[in-house]
Amino acid sequence: MRFALPLLVAALVVAPAASQDFSALTALAEGALTGVGVSQHVPGFEIRLLQDGEVLYHRAFGAWRIGRPANADSSSKTLSGALVMSIAESGDGGFSLSSKLADYLPEFDRPGYRDITVAQAFSHSSGLPGDDVTSPILLAPGITLRQGAYLVSQLPLENGPPGSTFAYGGLSMQAVGAALEVATGQGFNELFAERLAGPLGMTQTSFVLASATNPRVAGGAESTAAEFGRLTDMLLNGGVDRATGTRVLSAASVAEMLRRQTADDQLIAVSPVGNNRYGIGVWLDQLGQAGPTVDYIAAGARGFHSWVDASEGIVFTLATDTTTFQNIESLSSQMHLAILETLVTPGDFNDDGAVDAADYTVWRDRVGTPASSLANDLDGGTIGAAQYARWAEAYGAAGNAVAVPEPGGGGLLAIVAAVGSVYRWRPRLAPSAQVISSALTPPPSANSGGSARCENPPVRFAC
Repeated sequence: MRFALPLLVAALVVAPAASQDFSALTALAEGALTGVGVSQHVPGFEIRLLQDGEVLYHRAFGAWRIGRPANADSSSKTLSGALVMSIAESGDGGFSLSSKLADYLPEFDRPGYRDITVAQAFSHSSGLPGDDVTSPILLAPGITLRQGAYLVSQLPLENGPPGSTFAYGGLSMQAVGAALEVATGQGFNELFAERLAGPLGMTQTSFVLASATNPRVAGGAESTAAEFGRLTDMLLNGGVDRATGTRVLSAASVAEMLRRQTADDQLIAVSPVGNNRYGIGVWLDQLGQAGPTVDYIAAGARGFHSWVDASEGIVFTLATDTTTFQNIESLSSQMHLAILETLVTPGDFNDDGAVDAADYTVWRDRVGTPASSLANDLDGGTIGAAQYARWAEAYGAAGNAVAVPEPGGGGLLAIVAAVGSVYRWRPRLAPSAQVISSALTPPPSANSGGSARCENPPVRFAC
């Protein structure tokens, strides 16, 4: 379910409406300050939560203040990815995702290298080296992007041929940054300010590493929770900034940016998450440790990250550069689940505000389908036994006189076998107070069918 909320702005906190209790989210955040739920305590951070563009929650914790800029590290890839889509959309100099780097950078016009496309270079599939956080090319303040691209072209194609291997890194994206400059005749920072930062009012977001002439395309930005969250929400809203109504990207450009550019049969040489689900500068379908995965996420080495749950219209941004993403990755997944348990009615799979027999029918018809095919699904994974148990608990808690229908066709074991999955049963939280009792039609019968420098961070999502 969705809730229309007024904005209640205080000096340091945007308080949620009284009907929503985010105490579970606050408890997780406060616990992280003392080392609860994380491997090492987190000194300070800021959380900003939006739903359909409305601020539901905004707080700073520990040694942090609201609005403090943080090094975004690899979250910068999503900023740059959006810029790539903007230039591809306008077609300056013939630029597109299918353009070859060699079309703009003649040093790439040689065997092996001349086939690298912009899309491959911005989805870690170019064949160029990954795991490159300490590369002098990315750290050198005294060179230009164009000079850096030449140096990149001289590196071995150790993960080639292009398109065959996923190797997470920033060198190929640095070359794309140079290609953007050649295609448009403008500098990278100028393009970012004109195409994104200006229209989105991002006055505190810019590329500060390594230098103005050699901006670190894949890891050099700093931003705030509010500004980065605004860009993330623009993507969720199909390319339109909610605050001004300005179209920043076309819906088609956003869809392509968020479309998986990689393949399951690719080799994985370097990946901080053990998979290659990646679009243009953005991870897809991640953070499933505690509940459903998020649809897409920008994440940086020192903890800065912003993710989207599109089915609920949620944008969550955590700003910090005081920890590591690896340290708070599982915590962020727990926060996602806590937010969902506050905002949604568990078991209300048709999203009509009631848990009833109609939701059983929706569940039954979707058994075996992928995650995210059910509304208000707190479990994630292939639809099956876990979602049924969630519905049955809520259905009974709603005070229904009719017995909970059991899945037909041999029961839950048959369902589990049919979808080829093993579900982990775990204790459920107390049913949400939002579960609404209603007059029910008879349920189906049992037979009805079924700005500091970031050098060498020892963590995932390197700069």
